[in-house]
Amino acid sequence: MELVSQFVALKRAGALYKGLCPFHSEKTPSFVVTPQRQMFHCFGCGAGGDPIRFLMMITGQNFPESVEELARRYGVDLPATEAGDRPRGESRENRLAIFEALSQARDFFEVNLWSEAGQTARRYLAGRGLNQRTAKAFGLGLSLPDWEALRRHLAAAGFSDEVMLKAGLIKPGRQSGQYYDHFRDRLMVPIVNTQGQVSAFGGRVLPGDDQPAKYINSPETPVYTKGDILYGYHRARPYLRANGQAFVVEGYFDLISLVAAGVNEVVAPLGTALTTRQASLLRGQADRVILLFDADEAGQKAAARSLPILMEAELEGRVLTLPEDHDPDTFIREFGDEALYEAAARAVEITEFVAARLRRAHPDTPAGQSRLLGAAREILGQVRDLVKRQLLARRLADLLEIDPAWLGDGGLRRQLAHQASGTPPPRPATYDQTAGALLKIMLIYPEVAPQALAEMAAWWPDDASRPLFERLKESFETRGTFSPEDASGLQPDEMAALVAEAAVSERVYPPEQALKMAGDYMKKIKASWLSRRRQEISAALKKAESRGDEAETDRLTREKNDLLYKMKGV
Repeated sequence: MELVSQFVALKRAGALYKGLCPFHSEKTPSFVVTPQRQMFHCFGCGAGGDPIRFLMMITGQNFPESVEELARRYGVDLPATEAGDRPRGESRENRLAIFEALSQARDFFEVNLWSEAGQTARRYLAGRGLNQRTAKAFGLGLSLPDWEALRRHLAAAGFSDEVMLKAGLIKPGRQSGQYYDHFRDRLMVPIVNTQGQVSAFGGRVLPGDDQPAKYINSPETPVYTKGDILYGYHRARPYLRANGQAFVVEGYFDLISLVAAGVNEVVAPLGTALTTRQASLLRGQADRVILLFDADEAGQKAAARSLPILMEAELEGRVLTLPEDHDPDTFIREFGDEALYEAAARAVEITEFVAARLRRAHPDTPAGQSRLLGAAREILGQVRDLVKRQLLARRLADLLEIDPAWLGDGGLRRQLAHQASGTPPPRPATYDQTAGALLKIMLIYPEVAPQALAEMAAWWPDDASRPLFERLKESFETRGTFSPEDASGLQPDEMAALVAEAAVSERVYPPEQALKMAGDYMKKIKASWLSRRRQEISAALKKAESRGDEAETDRLTREKNDLLYKMKGV
């Protein structure tokens, strides 16, 4: 309850709590939390699971990251793990040491900024309209010109060169055992992950410095992957949910300037274009994304590349092009936040933006139009979901005034045919539906579970429902019961959602009727198993007969007759 309440406004409804689902848009609450069972379920979109699953979905973190965050929030000590259990082969202890080194590096840089050595950097910040309060809020700092200032500081604090190297804070020199600081004489910007931990740094050159690169960033490390983190996301999360939208800007200081001016629902990808992982972070927090990239070709190209990413994430994308000679930083300082919000209300829908770019880039000639179709197909090819690709193709075709079939391959044309006929496209089931129904009965009516689990062990289908069946069986055999916590980390998502739905479902049938329903489901599962096995034996029998294998033919014939006998009894 405490965890979910940080993201969803919940109201009591009997023994349950209800609210608007954070994972899809809705006006009537269908999101339910059961405090007794520590489970959530949305009857609208089907999302469901335990607290770990909720944190994974709401933050975009993976399972180990979510477990670590929950442990840190509630003061739980996690057991040591093997090296292979962590990304890039790092143990939990090594990751903690890396995070601690990064945290102390942030403190070191911050002290430098407010010392005598930071006068030039402070003047630069003041020139950009950023005061001390803003600088401290973002943990801004300064790396010193000294080649080993940070290394010496961290070594004195007990950190090894190996940890500093893995944290991306130092680089190896030309000679063996020689290292030097990765960042020197730069304004430092800490990058925090979804849990608020410093994971990396960005360093900006100061005015008058002749260093060739304006910005340098931390390399990818065991705790930092560039495409997985959105700069500013951790602090922006409540504002994203409250406003239902996210401004996406290119640079650190664009973001900091917007926040200083009162625009809080803003994040920045650590590059230019959004990644799938970054879009997934936004999906649970906002419905609309306003891309506020620079007006130059690089910025506009990055905005266009975001179309398939936003489409996959089911986010409404809009592109806000600022007046010439302005970037977000200069615009917000000159015109203020109200002008930005007014401009955002007129932002162009991203598909219209992309279509306009395609038309401008390709002349109205046969060759030009052929290249336009190729470019449009390339965009569509990046949308993996066929239904979403179909919707995007129709929209693009309408804007480009062409036949939608010109943009599709055979698979897409089949999808269009389904749409035209009014029939939904086929969606393959990941598990036997009867098996799923029996699992749900066992979860809601645990008194029927022991018999069903014992009787069905040899008959259960080998599909996505088997992991949950095995969890139930193990739990009842060892403890005589099953709790939703036993489903932690269960894959695939459909099974976790099934457990969550059962956890919030009422017992509407008397136990004897539930037992009868379970018996009917068991008969159907057995009949399906026998039917599949009969088909397998028939196919094997034909092969044995064709190669003249009399012994194998006799064995298979006996097994087939035995199956026919069993089928009569089911």
